Amino acid sequence: MLLTLTACAGTYHSYLDSLKLAFAKTPDAELSLAEVQQAQYDLLYVKHGERAQAVMVLMHLEAGQHKWVSADNAMLIMEQGRLVRTLGLENDLLHLTNTVNDPVRHINTIQQDNSWLRLADWHNGEYGYALRSRFEVLPAQQLTVFQQKLNTTLVVEYVKYEDSANYLRFDGNWQNYFWFDSESGILVKSEQTLSPFLQPITMTYASRIARLLSPAAAQQIGGAQ
Repeated sequence: MLLTLTACAGTYHSYLDSLKLAFAKTPDAELSLAEVQQAQYDLLYVKHGERAQAVMVLMHLEAGQHKWVSADNAMLIMEQGRLVRTLGLENDLLHLTNTVNDPVRHINTIQQDNSWLRLADWHNGEYGYALRSRFEVLPAQQLTVFQQKLNTTLVVEYVKYEDSANYLRFDGNWQNYFWFDSESGILVKSEQTLSPFLQPITMTYASRIARLLSPAAAQQIGGAQ
């Protein structure tokens, strides 16, 4: 559906066989608000570059990491919404250091002058590359999901390579985007480009948004009666 993974632990297959809801065969996977609310597991919309939007399932939450799995066994591993490891990309991210100091972890304390330095290791033989970010906070940004509007705060991350790379690159700078629900501070969407030669990965937290919209939807129904 989304990515190609040559091998994965067999324990996932028993879970995936029972999660037919997440394995939509349409070119762009779309679920209704009711379908997401009734799902047994948390669901994540994922769009990788020009590929069709797919649905991933939250398989594990362990050691502070959320591990999302696709129908073809690709995996995205995140800490507080930050991609820290991937399985199934053309050049997988193997490791990211200093994640505990990632400003995205604390939306309420992000300042315009915040800077974050970390090292990244890549599957294709690049290790210890230094990445530095600065941040911009943009309040009052609206998202439309499940045909309903959500008020969000957008955090724009400006990333650059601190070191020269082993391979030819035309641009060592790029941006990531994180949308947080304005009232609760919950991360509801992000667009993360892991390096300038990879396509962006857009992730929309369908189940989180469904939970945020549920009280509002119930209130609207009650007001209409």
